Parts: sequence; structure tokens; C-alpha cells
Amino acid sequence: MELQISSRVCQNLLITVALLICFSAIFYTYYKPTVNWLKWPIVSRCNSCSDICINAFKMPNQTEMVNNTCIVNFTSIKILVTQSEPVTQTDPDTILLIWMWPFGQKFDLGICSSRFNIHGCRLTNNRSQFKNSHAVLFHHRNIRGDLSNMPTLPRPPFQKWIWMNMESPSNSRLHSTLNNLFNLTTTYRQDSDIMIPYGRISEKTGGSTTYEIPYKNKLVCWIVSNWNSNYKRSQYYGNLKQHISIETYGRAFRRPVTYANYSDLVSSCKFYLSFENSIHKDYITEKLYNPLKLGTVPVVLGPPRKNYEELIPGNAFIHVDDFSSPKELAEHLKLLDQNESLYRQYFTWREHFVSSTTSFGLEHACWACDHIRRNKNYRVVNDLNSWYWG
Repeated sequence: MELQISSRVCQNLLITVALLICFSAIFYTYYKPTVNWLKWPIVSRCNSCSDICINAFKMPNQTEMVNNTCIVNFTSIKILVTQSEPVTQTDPDTILLIWMWPFGQKFDLGICSSRFNIHGCRLTNNRSQFKNSHAVLFHHRNIRGDLSNMPTLPRPPFQKWIWMNMESPSNSRLHSTLNNLFNLTTTYRQDSDIMIPYGRISEKTGGSTTYEIPYKNKLVCWIVSNWNSNYKRSQYYGNLKQHISIETYGRAFRRPVTYANYSDLVSSCKFYLSFENSIHKDYITEKLYNPLKLGTVPVVLGPPRKNYEELIPGNAFIHVDDFSSPKELAEHLKLLDQNESLYRQYFTWREHFVSSTTSFGLEHACWACDHIRRNKNYRVVNDLNSWYWG
């Protein structure tokens, strides 16, 4: 009888001790005292510490009676607790060094938090911070083939080198020296480590609203400066203009467009030729996202429709591949010009979504810094050339 009472007392004592231990663990986790008075490691994300501790006491061989004395084996508790990482002080800022400004275009180095809600990242272009930087960002177009403008100091083991490129493979020079040099990639491609598209379609804040189409006084428009008669877009335009009137602008047509009047011009067109200069997977540029943002229906020439629909609504654009010939496309555009209800169907997505364009360079730096802050694993791009140009 006395032994049974002692057992119950021991059991109650164990539960009390368990709760005290768990209370201490929770208190230590969130209060983070400067004195390490609790000797055991603490679970950093413990949502049910009491369950863990009490379950440990329920395991076999955790308690026993020896000469009417309650003996407790705390080993399993320690094992359970140490399965998670211990609590640490707030990590210092992750430093990302911009080794060269992309295309020489500078941007504000201190707005990752205000623009993208990215905290704990510090951007710098001060090369004297090389040894302290957690990552270095390199823009492909600015890298010399002999790597003579790359860092010459020994590379810290913890430091990641990030390769940035927003040009298509057709418009990017291949350097055989780039293999086994970088740890991460940031490009427009969806299989990049840090994918930064030329634009985004995102949900409206505040719910759906009716979209008012801007006033139109032009049918089809195209702005182009980089003219190459061998480009597919140049050849398609040559055939299309035989069947429909196209308003052309840009240096290629000796009708330059200024930044100030670009938006008004594009929004005044019912259709805009969003023709890419080269055809590659995921290579969908601002030529698409700008007309979408400005209330014009883009007519796209680029990767297959399926690729576009991975990034934007299928009823937001017209793809040249949907028609057997430029003549058939022209007939469809004329039909939409005469039928307002059919034309409006290309704007139904605007009731729920908005289009935006990317802040070139800035977003790459901010999101790359955020990526390495969250991902500490080692990685190297062994064959960059095959991945991007292969």
C-alpha cells in the first residue's frame, strides 16, 4: 500500500516537474535572457512543449522506484529537445555586393524593405566590402571574356557569386570561362535560382472592380528600334502590314518615342505588336507587360502560347500562332475592331488583376539577397554554358 502511494506521489511529482521544465523552455524561448540559467538546449519553434515533455515521461524506463526513491531518466527529454535548432540572437544583415551596375544603370541601395518588404538585407557597391559580403552580384553583359574585371582577392568560403542576365541566349555572348564560377543564377527563366520576370500579373487589392478601357484612336501600333531583317518579327511584320494598317514608331522607323509620351501613345492603340527579338522559353519581356499595364491588347510573337499562359491569363493577349497566316490574324483584328463586346473580352482579367513591370537590377539584387539570407546551403553552377545556351 505504501509503495502504491509512493508511486502515485512520484507520478504527480514527475508531471509537475515536466510542466515546470516546459514552462521554463517556453519562457526562455521567447524572453531570451542574457544569462543561460537553463542548461538544456531549447526548441526554437515549440508549439506544444508540454506535450513533448509529458510524452517523454510516458515512455518506458523513464521512471523507476529504487528504495522508495523516485529516479527520473531525463535522457529522452534532452534528445527530443535537441531535434530542433537552438534559439539564436537575430542574425546580422546579409550583405550583397553589386560588383558592376547592370548596363551602368544605378539604383537606390536602401529600399529593399520599403519596396519589397525584404528585411535584414544590405546592398552595397563598395568593393572594399568584398571580404565581408555574403554574396556578390555580377551582370553578364558587363563581364569581360578574360574575366579581367572580376575580383582578384581570395574568395571567402561562405561567399556566393550570383550570375545575373536578362538577355536571351541569342543576345548574350557565351564565355567559356564562366563554368564552375557561380553559385546561383538570377534571370527571367523559371528554372533560375532567383527568377525575376520582366513583369508580373498580380491580384488587385480591395477586391474586383470594373475596368475602364482607355480611349482608342489607333488600330495597331508597333515601336521598335533594334531592326534586323533576319528576325522573325521583322518578317512577320512585313507580311502583316499587307493586310492591315500598322502605326510604326521608334528609331527603326525614324519616329522616336520619348519616355514622356510613351504611355499615352501605347494606351491609344487597340492592339500592340509585342514581338520579341528572339524566341526562347520564358523570354517574355516588357514588350508584353507594358501594353497590358496601359490598357492595350498585345499581339505576341515569342515562345508558344502555353509558355505565356504560365505567367499571364490566356484571355489577355492574342498569339500569332493561333492563326494560320498573317492575313488571318489581320482579319481577326478587324473583326474585333468592329465588335466592341468581343474586344472587351480581352479585358475581363482586369477586373481581378493588374499588370506591373520589373525594376531592372534593383529587384534582382533585393530578391537575391533575400534568397541567400534564407538559404544557407552550398551550390555551384557547374555548366552554366550548357544550361543557358545549350
